[in-house]
Amino acid sequence: MLEVERLILYVLKAARYSIFILIIGLLFYLAQNEIVRYRNRIKNLPGPRGWPIVGNLFQHRNVIPAETYRRWSLKYGPVFQIQLGNTPIVVINSAQAAKQLFLGQSHAMNSRPTFYVFHNKVSKAVTSIGTSPWDDSCKRRRKLAAGALNHTRVESYAPILNLEAREFLKDLYLACRDGAVGIDFRPAARHFALNLSLTLNYGTRVSSVKSLTDDPLMSEIIYVEDEISKFRDTAKNYANYIPLLRYWEPIAQFLRLGSQPRDNAADIGRRRLEYNDVLLEKLRGEVQRGEDKPCIQGAVLRDPESATLTKEELISVSLSMMAGADSNQPTLAWACLLLAHRPDIQEKAYSAIVDAGILGQQSDAYASTMVEYIDALTKEIARYFVVLKLALPRATYTDVTWGNATIPAGTVVFLNSWACNRDPELFSEPDLFAPERWLSSSTNPQAHQYAFGIGGRMCVASYLAHKALYTVFLHLTAHFRILPAEDETIDAIDPINGLQGISFVGTPRGWRARFIPREGEKLAAWLELPGG
Repeated sequence: MLEVERLILYVLKAARYSIFILIIGLLFYLAQNEIVRYRNRIKNLPGPRGWPIVGNLFQHRNVIPAETYRRWSLKYGPVFQIQLGNTPIVVINSAQAAKQLFLGQSHAMNSRPTFYVFHNKVSKAVTSIGTSPWDDSCKRRRKLAAGALNHTRVESYAPILNLEAREFLKDLYLACRDGAVGIDFRPAARHFALNLSLTLNYGTRVSSVKSLTDDPLMSEIIYVEDEISKFRDTAKNYANYIPLLRYWEPIAQFLRLGSQPRDNAADIGRRRLEYNDVLLEKLRGEVQRGEDKPCIQGAVLRDPESATLTKEELISVSLSMMAGADSNQPTLAWACLLLAHRPDIQEKAYSAIVDAGILGQQSDAYASTMVEYIDALTKEIARYFVVLKLALPRATYTDVTWGNATIPAGTVVFLNSWACNRDPELFSEPDLFAPERWLSSSTNPQAHQYAFGIGGRMCVASYLAHKALYTVFLHLTAHFRILPAEDETIDAIDPINGLQGISFVGTPRGWRARFIPREGEKLAAWLELPGG
């Protein structure tokens, strides 16, 4: 009995020592970590002081980070630094500063950072062009993609844009009941966005809205791409910024303390590569047989320089194009809500279409037209709602100077597209939705809008994305009158208060409207005509 008591005392004593050592070790780590965080700050660059360990991660959690940074710029200036955990980040909040840095020192601002969660887990094998650090491989991939996305090539994709816009109208018409009830337009918007990515990239498409859930491949693509968007979120995924969490993560998974399956990020990355590999190999066979339809990846495969790309690099091009659905879908949703709650804008757009003689043309000519007001409306929707309010992060390739500060190579940089698109020095009355600011008669018709970034690493598909949205807005306004759904208020189109949560992609919480065919049942017959 005495031996048992001694053993128990020994175990308790050892446990106390272990806990004591663990606490001392943790305190030592935290103290060392704070020294590292202090040394990581960029000298002579202002910015808010954060909290220990987490820095500015959890400040103003109920406000989207882009709006928080815009407010902070009023105090700290257009360029300041924050710290997300251990990582110092430079935030650029004005149009003038963006031009000075991204255009004036473009080569030095040309890279992308690598994040622990996204690059080490999700995209460990292959990264898209837009998320790749700057190197020779990225240059080759971007050059080939740019060749498939220049103005001449984009014009050749007009039949695809017209087709998908018509399919969007068909989805709305089948559900709208002549505008008698408000309908959920999300399935139609998702169908359009996914089909646009698949058709443009691989020359394949989803046959119907029903296929989004019934087709296993389409269901897989939708689920995985949604998860990818979450892993790209720069405001979350805290293990990117707090190294201690990287040690805790495997312990939590081993103990099954999390809701996600073990190593979920890596699993999502593997699944994304699998379906892109299936689609790429299918297209490669069609190209070899001469059976492929015009598409971006087909153009890349036919380019002699594609022989210099590895299989992983070809898939990287595909990943870049598939990412477009991430922003096209919410942009289209915002447009539906905006038109429903702003009949004045809607009628101006319709009048411009009538005046341009568009209604007398076939649908397959719509993408090749230029209705200035619809073009301006497309630009203003992108500016006003700016779905990616923080553009994809950059990293400095070499040292960068800003005033008296030297920003070291490898520093993460956030372009606050939201703040730049609200810059009163660039846009008069920036909080006013006004397509007229983009018309040729405007006092500043050549203003840049930051929805696609700026400089050498801005979205390589920006012209294509604009053309696709122009085409679908033209079809939509020409053939439907849109009204708000019952109980929907104009708050639904507020670019901040109308958001569905705080996430990387600015998605509207509103999702219902009434769609009234302008010519009633004649629209059904028009949609069935070859080319409209």
